[in-house]
Amino acid sequence: MMTPLRSILVTPNLLGKDGVSTLSREVIGALPAPSLALSLHDSTDAGGDWSRDLELHGARGSRLRFLFDIARAMPRVTPDTLVVCSHLHLAPAARVLSWRGRRPTIILCGIEAWVGLRPAEQWAISGGEIVAISQHTVDRFRAANPALASIDIAVCHPGLPARPHSSEMGEEVSPTALIVARMSAAERYKGHDALLDVWPDLLSRHPDAVLAVAGDGDDRLRLEARAAALGLTRAVRFLGRVDDCQLDELYRSCRLFVMPSRDEGFGLVFLEAMRAAKPCIGGRGAASEIIEHGVTGLIVDPDSRHELSAALERLYSEPDTCEQFGAAGRRRFLSSFTDDSFRARLRKVIGRRPLVALAASTS
Repeated sequence: MMTPLRSILVTPNLLGKDGVSTLSREVIGALPAPSLALSLHDSTDAGGDWSRDLELHGARGSRLRFLFDIARAMPRVTPDTLVVCSHLHLAPAARVLSWRGRRPTIILCGIEAWVGLRPAEQWAISGGEIVAISQHTVDRFRAANPALASIDIAVCHPGLPARPHSSEMGEEVSPTALIVARMSAAERYKGHDALLDVWPDLLSRHPDAVLAVAGDGDDRLRLEARAAALGLTRAVRFLGRVDDCQLDELYRSCRLFVMPSRDEGFGLVFLEAMRAAKPCIGGRGAASEIIEHGVTGLIVDPDSRHELSAALERLYSEPDTCEQFGAAGRRRFLSSFTDDSFRARLRKVIGRRPLVALAASTS
């Protein structure tokens, strides 16, 4: 006899380093056990430091195998099983899994929800409870899908586990600004080019200023060549992929974190920086829901060279302001953005109404 499941997570990735993987792991922590994670891209059926009450079925990138895993899980779904989907493109599978009555919870993360939905996604959305990771994502979703503008969407900001920060660790701060972001030719919105544009002017006033670029992607070679053409070879360090220990050290030792992104659905990297008590510079949009302008960091127009330059100049010229912003950011992280805070928020919004109740209310 198959063991019934109290919860199922449908996700593209659970074991990866990307934002959706991180979010998915936090979601799992909020769901009741025994639970099942159905992952499209993970390459293993067992991995991670999971509780014995969690199963992980990875489809290794095979959509056929993923659909097989969905079908195999369906007999274990009861009217009380919670189904949560951490990416809009997999929402139709989540609705199919909810066939016995409970509405699936579908999480809108970012750019995947900022375009017109395909018919299958519209069908899934119409039968689900919708949660977005930022109000910015809600606004962009509604602008792109006016026919769905009246749909109820709950905002649930993500969180991260709490850790000690630099002053507690006794680390020395370097004159380094850190950006942590992928470098993709198809997604040139993170702000790498904008930072390269303003760095020569910053160096003229702060010759020891260093930009540390963590991450990788198919656009890295172009950015490296551009940095060299601007004479920034020594001032801009491309670090490539870094492991968790290296990333923690980068956050601890940097002076500030900066990512003037135009199209961020949320920005977990800002939470990582605030957790390390570092001031942040972010672009208008979702970052303004995390960074309190003038309190924990600075919000700039991503397309304004002047605003970005002025923000960097202020934080390099005012070490006391850096410290104050960083300390305030650490307090804001601990009060609002820990994994415990996120899980409490999520538990309030998932599984609010069964599908049968929706059918009755609309008949």
